[in-house]
Amino acid sequence: MKTGYIARHIARGNRKLPKSTWIFNSGSATDCSSMVLGLCQAGKKCYAKKAEIQYPAVLPYRRRQAEITSTVSPDDFVSAFNGAVARARNKPTAFRFNESGDFKNQAQLDWFASVCSALPVPCYGYTARTDLDLSQLLKVARVNVSNDIGGWIRKGANRFKLVKETTSKLSCPGSCKKCSMCQKLKGKTIQIQLH
Repeated sequence: MKTGYIARHIARGNRKLPKSTWIFNSGSATDCSSMVLGLCQAGKKCYAKKAEIQYPAVLPYRRRQAEITSTVSPDDFVSAFNGAVARARNKPTAFRFNESGDFKNQAQLDWFASVCSALPVPCYGYTARTDLDLSQLLKVARVNVSNDIGGWIRKGANRFKLVKETTSKLSCPGSCKKCSMCQKLKGKTIQIQLH
């Protein structure tokens, strides 16, 4: 697979993230393994699925991202990422995984751990796949989980907890342009209001 094709599937921010945060998903919200396994706390209120319904190009794009994780080596992905960095006007300051979807299996999670260990920027992301072994990913990225199956919070993951109303100082403001808790904190519970 050509590096240009891979680079076109690395998003540069979104309306809630700065352009300096580059994003790559393990898959789509429609095909989310955590939803199928009953691990997702959002359920039918999944905000990532809304974009896949509202904008027809989003679902195939995210499915192509999932395909890249199974057909491209971590080294080739990192090479494509670094090539994109060299050409970019706005350089990345962070890499975010799983804006939508979730790891389909341990092999895909390990792929992301290998990628994050070699990228020139800090990595962070989200998963409800606490049934998988997150230990290698926790060594190279800030990981935000939606439950504490497996005791991952004690091992350094943050708990990203959906609530009807926030009651904590550690509450998501709903825009990463205003906050970086998910990227910097370790072993904390961060509340996010359902929207």
